[in-house]
Amino acid sequence: MPVGFSARVCVGSTLLLFALLACADEGSSPGGERYQQVTTGIVREISTGLEWLAHDNGGEADWHAAERFCRGVSRAGRSEWRLPTIDELAGLYDPEAISGCGEAICRLGAPIRLTSPYLWSASPEDSDRRFYFDFRFGTRLAPLLRPDLTRRVLCVCSSRVD
Repeated sequence: MPVGFSARVCVGSTLLLFALLACADEGSSPGGERYQQVTTGIVREISTGLEWLAHDNGGEADWHAAERFCRGVSRAGRSEWRLPTIDELAGLYDPEAISGCGEAICRLGAPIRLTSPYLWSASPEDSDRRFYFDFRFGTRLAPLLRPDLTRRVLCVCSSRVD
């Protein structure tokens, strides 16, 4: 009997996790009212006025390639996209939210889809280090830059004043 009960709890826990992830994918995660869709692929953070691409770049990039990637983005008639600061990335972190990001679980309340929990920032620690943000645990890390150190890229720009 205890074996069967444990199996049901395990299956139930797995189903609950999938249900929570499905809700997060539908945009019902906590903090969803903090954002509005500007256009397909762009989300505005209402409190800051920052506009974010609605998904990361989908592949690994070293820091220099990440910076070039954002400078090269042109969406919604705008070309002033950039890497976010570490504080801007940290502002997206929501310890109450659950969302899938690749094979990991992230704490991201924004309607932004990530393929990895690790995102580059523009913020330097010093001349040889740049911060990246970990959306699993809400941590800021600043390792030495090396060509083999790669992370994902999420670009941001200031809101358009119409």
